[in-house]
Amino acid sequence: MVKVYGVPSCDQIKKTKAFLQNNAIEFTFVNIRKEPVSREKLDKVIAQLGIDIVLNRRGMLYRKLGLKDKNLDEQQLADELFNEQGMIKRPLIEKGNLFHIGYDEHAILKFIKG
Repeated sequence: MVKVYGVPSCDQIKKTKAFLQNNAIEFTFVNIRKEPVSREKLDKVIAQLGIDIVLNRRGMLYRKLGLKDKNLDEQQLADELFNEQGMIKRPLIEKGNLFHIGYDEHAILKFIKG
């Protein structure tokens, strides 16, 4: 089963959901504001993809928290990301034990259909 994690108001999430529906791909949407990603799962995502792929450094929340100026290591960034999951790049897609981040239709299809 495919899971898409994000917030419903995000344009990337809206595009991803429409794309999956248009391609007849069944998925479950998880609103991370109501059901945050568990620390264990977030650690798996970071281990697979790397903190630089997972953390949205261009987002407003990252800038608002002043994380650029704090010179944090990867573990400290992971802690911040767990506490402020709005900084996870979107969409975050899970299939089995694998994860994909980013809206790229070709890459999403390749990831899901493998």
